[in-house]
Amino acid sequence: MTRVVLAGCGHAHLEVLRSAHAFAAAGAELVLIDPGRFWYSGRGSGVLGGRFAEEDAVIDPDRLAAACGVRLLADRVVGLDRAASRVLLASGETLGFDLLSLNIGSTVHAPAGLEAGQGAKPIAQLADLRRTLLAAGAPIRVAVLGGGATGCELAGNLLHLGRAARHPIAVTLVGQSPTLVPTAPAGLQAAALDSLTRRGAVVHLGQSVASAGQGVLRLTSGAAVPYDHLVLATGLVAQPAIQRLGLSAREAGLRVQATLQSVDDVRIFAAGDCAAIEGHNLAKLGVYGVRAAPVLARNILAMLAGTPLEAYRPQKHALSILDLADGRGLAMRAGFWHGGRAALGLKHFLDQRFLDRYQRLYAGR
Repeated sequence: MTRVVLAGCGHAHLEVLRSAHAFAAAGAELVLIDPGRFWYSGRGSGVLGGRFAEEDAVIDPDRLAAACGVRLLADRVVGLDRAASRVLLASGETLGFDLLSLNIGSTVHAPAGLEAGQGAKPIAQLADLRRTLLAAGAPIRVAVLGGGATGCELAGNLLHLGRAARHPIAVTLVGQSPTLVPTAPAGLQAAALDSLTRRGAVVHLGQSVASAGQGVLRLTSGAAVPYDHLVLATGLVAQPAIQRLGLSAREAGLRVQATLQSVDDVRIFAAGDCAAIEGHNLAKLGVYGVRAAPVLARNILAMLAGTPLEAYRPQKHALSILDLADGRGLAMRAGFWHGGRAALGLKHFLDQRFLDRYQRLYAGR
């Protein structure tokens, strides 16, 4: 039987699992390799802020795989032996494959000297940070480094968490750009800044970290930012394992063709944050993995059938809705923006619809 190995349970592979019946009909065995739960990034900051319970932000790969009739190995791919057609696993075991697909996500790019900070990913650690902050017995200071959409959401949700804590949580945000969310329309930038500062956050913009140590960030302006916890929202890069596969890769991910196949080996696919599609420079947004998912599934099936593959064409503009935990959403797309409760309601609807699509496959089992 032909074996298709899915490394990582990311956005794209969730959809491949939903197509498991088509792979069975094609005479292929699907094997999923993933060490734990899928955390939905759209609710990561809300989990930190205590606005969503963990079960409202996760999909259980074990139960999903069982519901779809797919074998799951609780492990991680750490290397590749292409000549032998085997993946190398963190446990020391190996697994043979006929076709391999990678959807292992991304990690936070930690600036030099700041590796000790808590990254915006993995999201499970944000849940741990929430528990730590709530359990603290004294006022606590949190610095968020990064003034993009993620940094703003984390800062806003930390402010919200401070209202539920028994002690103050002081929030400072440091952004390298002179504006928050530098790719956003000016109106949204101003609305985000107003939301954070009005609720008590200290915001330093146009600043880089000159040095860090002993719980203090020293900025290029000369300002000192003391902290008890440092959260890094300094951009995402592909998981380090991508660089260890012996395949052409960039910091952004494995180099793939429009068909989502490696430029070096057509048996190997990649999608989502761990893929760098030739001719594109995509932001690390879950929407691209979601949109690539059906193309990935059809192309793997096409490889099995020996039929032509199709090209994945990323959308030119993607809807993004920020949730700063102030009761409204800040939505932007193609240079336009809108802020209000309706935008927040739309975000919650879209997030829940995505989660329901997969949770319902194993609910009640």
